[in-house]
Amino acid sequence: MRIPRWLYWFLFLPLLPALLLNLGLPPFIDDEGNRALVALEMLWRDNFVAPTLHGHYYYNKPPLWNWILALSFTLFGDANEWTARFPAVLALLGFGATIYYYYRRHLGHARALLVAFMFVTCGRVLFWESLLGLIDMAFSWAMFALIMVVYHRGKARQWGAMFLLSYLLMVVGYMFKGLPALVFQGLTLLAFLVSEREWKRLFSWAHIGSGLLALVLLAGYYLVYNQYNGLGNVFQALFVESGKRTAVAHSLGDTLLHVIKLPFELLYHFLPWTLLLLLLPVRNLRQAAWAQPIVRYSVLVLLVNISVYWLSPNFYPRYILMLVPLGFAALAALLPDGEVPSPWERRLHIVLGVFMGLLLLVTIATAFIPDTQSIPGLYAKVAVVSAVLAGLGWAYWQQPQARYFVLVAALLVFRVGFDLVALPPRALDSSAQRYRDANIAFAQRWATHAPRVFYDTHMEPAGSFYMERAVWHIIPRQMSGFDRQTLYLYSPQQYDPCLFSPPVDSLSVRHAKLTDYYYLARLHITDSLTIEELTIGENPGF
Repeated sequence: MRIPRWLYWFLFLPLLPALLLNLGLPPFIDDEGNRALVALEMLWRDNFVAPTLHGHYYYNKPPLWNWILALSFTLFGDANEWTARFPAVLALLGFGATIYYYYRRHLGHARALLVAFMFVTCGRVLFWESLLGLIDMAFSWAMFALIMVVYHRGKARQWGAMFLLSYLLMVVGYMFKGLPALVFQGLTLLAFLVSEREWKRLFSWAHIGSGLLALVLLAGYYLVYNQYNGLGNVFQALFVESGKRTAVAHSLGDTLLHVIKLPFELLYHFLPWTLLLLLLPVRNLRQAAWAQPIVRYSVLVLLVNISVYWLSPNFYPRYILMLVPLGFAALAALLPDGEVPSPWERRLHIVLGVFMGLLLLVTIATAFIPDTQSIPGLYAKVAVVSAVLAGLGWAYWQQPQARYFVLVAALLVFRVGFDLVALPPRALDSSAQRYRDANIAFAQRWATHAPRVFYDTHMEPAGSFYMERAVWHIIPRQMSGFDRQTLYLYSPQQYDPCLFSPPVDSLSVRHAKLTDYYYLARLHITDSLTIEELTIGENPGF
């Protein structure tokens, strides 16, 4: 496996444009709205300890990602889609560099670089996660570093450093996402120590001391938090947030169906590299690859940790991003070094070559889609991207030892074309954009009337961000002390309209189920007992 010098230009030159071009165009999805709004309210309240949404305490996630977003908003002087997503791109680049750093010493330069680029260019990352400002990329980076620290420090018998560094990374992961960090730490340590027949190290002072230090660090944060708000709701929310992903919160049928579907979902989400699973002669090469300790460890940790999600029907692929490089490393180790491809390798190259051809055909087809016709310089952009893809296609067949890297380069160039041609119409002429504009207009229309969110009305987070960002202050949630002069935003799916006077305005719901609108109205009834009686439900089903 060799990488010609010219190919490095096509690997690294399009990388930043691919990840950054038009990054801020698509409106937020709801999870992004949550993260960005919490960070924005931190800045407005000058309180970075106790997060809020609509001025009401927010419990679902610890605040580290919100701190990072707040820093990004401050550095760039604005809170918007681009400044909320830029930190996730940096996390992806750091993640990729960490993958290369740890695998280089075992797999060599070319294979380690391939593993890093396989992760960056797999479908789920390149065309979804890298476009969003979510916690998961940074959290997964920390957990992958934890997994690698356990192996490398443990193999060197540096037990004190292994326990200390891994627990510090666990603290970082916890401050990103809560209890899942403890699960990754526990399962990874247990898998490694048992496989090394060193399980007694779990009772060593190095382990106990590192665990206690992690506990002290986390307790320190919560002691400070307790100065602002009680801790009961915090821990209840953390356990509920983690428990709702597991089989406990779902029927046996849902769990069994998920167990069957998950392997096929993973094959789809991490294309094209998962094609290697289907085309490589694993039986013939397993013995050679399994002889490498790093491969054995990668597969072991992958299987042990993914078992938790295999039994969790409420699953999203972003939850296991830290495990994906482990699988890719095992696949990369299977790739032979032979100069003359074997018959199975020829079949693999044909399939991947067809995939490259599809990238070119899709790029050309975008020039003839009605939605793209308003893009300035459409034909020139499509022509340039198509020409580069065609050149890489020629190189794919002329450079057998570099074919996997040529495919990486083609995927990055294709993403540049996607940014230039597909993102603008998808972002600017969509229901999400209309929803964004409607929330901004609504907030500006009623800014001087100081509306409030009524009681426990479940707001859609992306809409909440756009409303508060439009008026540049918190639109508070009112839980008590109601009056008949204030305008309240409420959901008729949760509260009987008999509580209110006739609405003065309405706001569309993006994820409509039983209702299409929130209503803005004054209270007709302010008695708290009557309000409780006329509450329809707590969960609107968004």
